[in-house]
Amino acid sequence: MRKYLLFSLCISILLHASSQDMLLTDSIKKDIANAKTVEEKINNLADLARFYMGLNRKLSDEYGREVINIAEQSRDRKMMARALLLEAERFYTFPGFQENVNKALELSQKALDLSKSNQLEEYIAWSYLYLARGSRINGNTDKALNFNNLALSISNELSNDSLRISCYNDLGGTYLAKNEKLLAFRNYLNATNLAEEYNNFNLLIKSYERLSEFYTGLDEIEKAKDLRYKTLQLTYERNRPYERLEVYYYLGRLYMRNKQFDEAQSFYEKAIALSDSLKFPIFKLNIYGSIVDLYFFSNQMQKAIDYFQSHKELREYMVNAGFDYFLDMAYGNLYTAIGNYDSAKYYYNKAGPVLEQKADLGGRYVFYTNYSNYLRKTGNYIGSIEQLLKAKNIAEKTGSLDWQILAVKNLDSLYQKTGDHTRAYFYKDKYHAYKDSLQNLGKEKDLMLLEVDNENKRKERLTKQAEEQKRNRHNIQYMGITVAIAGVFVLLVMAGTFSVSKTTIRILGFFAFIFLFEFIILLADNQIHHFTHGEPWKVLAIKIILIAILLPLHHWLEEKVIHYLTTHKLLVIKGKSLRKWSKKKDTDVPVGNL
Repeated sequence: MRKYLLFSLCISILLHASSQDMLLTDSIKKDIANAKTVEEKINNLADLARFYMGLNRKLSDEYGREVINIAEQSRDRKMMARALLLEAERFYTFPGFQENVNKALELSQKALDLSKSNQLEEYIAWSYLYLARGSRINGNTDKALNFNNLALSISNELSNDSLRISCYNDLGGTYLAKNEKLLAFRNYLNATNLAEEYNNFNLLIKSYERLSEFYTGLDEIEKAKDLRYKTLQLTYERNRPYERLEVYYYLGRLYMRNKQFDEAQSFYEKAIALSDSLKFPIFKLNIYGSIVDLYFFSNQMQKAIDYFQSHKELREYMVNAGFDYFLDMAYGNLYTAIGNYDSAKYYYNKAGPVLEQKADLGGRYVFYTNYSNYLRKTGNYIGSIEQLLKAKNIAEKTGSLDWQILAVKNLDSLYQKTGDHTRAYFYKDKYHAYKDSLQNLGKEKDLMLLEVDNENKRKERLTKQAEEQKRNRHNIQYMGITVAIAGVFVLLVMAGTFSVSKTTIRILGFFAFIFLFEFIILLADNQIHHFTHGEPWKVLAIKIILIAILLPLHHWLEEKVIHYLTTHKLLVIKGKSLRKWSKKKDTDVPVGNL
C-alpha cells in the first residue's frame, strides 16, 4: 500500500481539481449571459475560474478577479463575502501548492472579517469552515477544531440545511485528522442523516462520499463500496450523468485498493466511455492517472511507464497546471522502481528544488521519502538519512503515526549501514514506541468498529421503532375510520327506519358511500405503490382500472340503498313484524290468567 499511496499522490492532486466541476464551459457562459442577479453571475464566473485553474491559470485568475469586482461594485456585503469564499474555494482545489493554501486562508480571513463587521451570521460560519479547511491542510488540527466548533454553534441557530450538513462533515474531517475516529464517524453520520431527511442530491452525495472515505480509512472496503453504489443509484434516479463519472472513478479506486484489478479496470473503461458520450474529455485525465496507478500498484512498472508516456495529454495537463515538478517526481519513482537510476536521478534533481519551494506538507513528505529511497538504493546513505530527517519533521508536524513509523524505521536501518549504532538504537526505540502506539490504535480501531457497528444497529433499531410506532398509529387511525364509517351506516339505517325526510336520507347516504369508497381507495393506494415501486405510469394504469370498477359500483349501490330506505319498506316490514308478534302473544295467553 505504501508504494501505491506515494505514487498516487503525485497524480491525484490534479485529478481532484479537474473533477470538481462537471459543467461544460459553453453552458456556464450561457448562464452568465442570462444571469439576472449578482449571485447567479458570480456563481457561474466562479465555476469557470475553478474549471480553468488547471487548464489555463491566467484565464482562471481573470475570471477570479471578475468575481471579486462584480461583488465589490454591487456593494452587497453578502455577495462580497460570498465572492471571497468562492475565490478561496478555487485555490483550495489545488492544495498541492503551499502558495494556494496560503492564498485560500487569506481570502477566508477577509471573508470572516467582512462578515463579522456586517453581522452576517451565515457567512461567518462559512468563513470558519474555510479557515478550518486550510488549518487542517497545514497540520494545525487543534486550530481547525476550534474553527469547526465555532461554525457548528452558529449553524445550530440558523435554518440552513446546507450549512449544518457541511459543518458536520467538516468537523468529521477534522476529528479524523486528529485520529479521533469515533467522533469523526458520529459527525459524518449526523450529516448523512440530515442529508437523507432533506433529500437534497448534492448534500446526499457529499455525505455518502465522506462516509465512504471514512470506511476506506478503516480498511472496511466493502462498506465503502456500499456507499458509492448508493451514490451510483442516485445518479440514475436523478439523471445526473456527470456525477456518475466521479462514482465510476471512485469505485475503480476502491476495487484497485482491494486488489480487484479486473473490476477496477472495468469501472475505468465505463468512465472513459461515458466521458466520450458526454463529450467531456478532460475527465479522462482522471482515469488515465488511475490506470497508471493500477499498473504501478500491481507491479507492472514498465507498463505504467509506457501508458504514462503514451498519454501525452495527461503530461501536458500537469505542466499547464503547474504540477511539472510532481510529474518529474512521478518519473523518478517509476524509474527507481525498475532500477533505471540514472534516469531517476535526472528527474529527482529536476523536481527537488521546485518542489521544496512550492509544494505543501504532504507533497514535500512524499518527495523526501521517495528521494531517500532512491539514494539508499544507490548507496548514498548519508544523503538518504538527510532526506528522511526532513520527512520525519513533517510527519511529526502533521501528527501522522504512519509517516513517523516509516521515517524512523528507515533511519534505524540507514544508521546501521553507516556504523552509527547509537543513533540506530535511538531510532529503533522510537520505531517500537510508535509501533506500540499504532498497535494500541489498532486495538482502539477494533473497539471503534464495534462501536460503529453498535451505532449503526442502534440507528436501525430506532428506525424500526419509529416505523412500528407509525404503523401502530396508522392502524389506530384505520380502526377509527372503520368505526366512523360503520356508525354513519348505522345512522343511515336508523334514518330509513324512522320518519326522516327523504332529503336527509339522501344527504346522509351520499356522505356514507363517499366515506366507504374513499376508504377502500385509501387502503388500495398503499398496496398499489408497494406493488408498482412508485412507477408513475403503473400507478396511473392500476388506478384507472380501479376507478372504472368502483365508480359505477358506487353509484349503483348508493342509488339502490337510498331508494330502498326512502320508500320506507324497512319501516313497513318492521311494523308488520311487530303486529304479527303482538297478535301471537295475545293468542298464547293462558285462560287461567284472565
